[in-house]
Amino acid sequence: MSTKSAAQRARARQMLEIARRYDLADESKVEISDRLGISRFKVARLLQEARESGLVRITLEHGGEPDEALSRQLARHLALDAAVAVEAYGTVEEIRRIVGTHAGKVLANTVTRGETLGLAWGRTLTHMIESIDHLPSVQILQLNGAVGPSLSQSPVELALKASLIGGNNAKAIMAPLYISDADGVQAIRSQPDIKDVLDSFDTLTTAVVAVGSLNDTGDGSTTSRLLPMLPPAVREELLSSGAVAEACGLTYAADGGLAYRQLSRDHILSISPQQLRRVPRVIAVASDPSKAEAILALRRADVLSELVVDAELAEAILALPAFVRDRDEAPWPA
Repeated sequence: MSTKSAAQRARARQMLEIARRYDLADESKVEISDRLGISRFKVARLLQEARESGLVRITLEHGGEPDEALSRQLARHLALDAAVAVEAYGTVEEIRRIVGTHAGKVLANTVTRGETLGLAWGRTLTHMIESIDHLPSVQILQLNGAVGPSLSQSPVELALKASLIGGNNAKAIMAPLYISDADGVQAIRSQPDIKDVLDSFDTLTTAVVAVGSLNDTGDGSTTSRLLPMLPPAVREELLSSGAVAEACGLTYAADGGLAYRQLSRDHILSISPQQLRRVPRVIAVASDPSKAEAILALRRADVLSELVVDAELAEAILALPAFVRDRDEAPWPA
């Protein structure tokens, strides 16, 4: 038997009728008052009650549709195999979710059975994996060590979730991304389980990476999650080296050359720059226009072939010089 009384049901019906007239039919509170024969104060009170009780929910359209023309323009501008520029509105986190969801569609619809798929770390990639409900049977590799204590955004957790979706095993790196002791890094790299993952990077067919910008966003902060975990002296050395971009913990200068090579060589546990550059397909996923220069730097480094971004970031990239491939020169040795 229903726990609601007839009076409660009648009140709910009246709240819905008022909300329908006010929110959908664009009637004023005075018009509703006249039509229903109740005071406008009661109209306002019932509207508020309908929203507070959850009977009526108001949602905003955040966008989420790819801009096909902008996507093609972006792909041409960076000489990419493919690009998706998504119309996305809302908070920073809402835009990350929209971009991540579209990256999930790209990945789920294009990766094929038997591939070796590498996954990096990042909040947008967390949304990407959470949006996917199917993957073919692929080998999953974690591309870099763990960052911070949060399991929800850990590359270990992302690799595990992806392997459950794809029905195959994941190979994880059970160690931090940054290690202060250079000898310790070499010791960890030589451990059989870790070495197996590092060696397996040579078999990657597709990798998905997030993009971190080391440039100041204007309020004294950056979008990089690598910088905060570095000791102040190392952070200062990295920034003074001209680093503007980060992917998988690897840092790059504006011209695409490696920045502060000692960092990736002696302290970062991840896929190597050379291995990343050899992956046939690398999808970079990012949002926020402050990352435009970082993405151009990664393109100049020849470490990305596809891109999924929000439209505002796409416009910021298009405002920068177009990428021109120089086949005779490389910014750093392969």
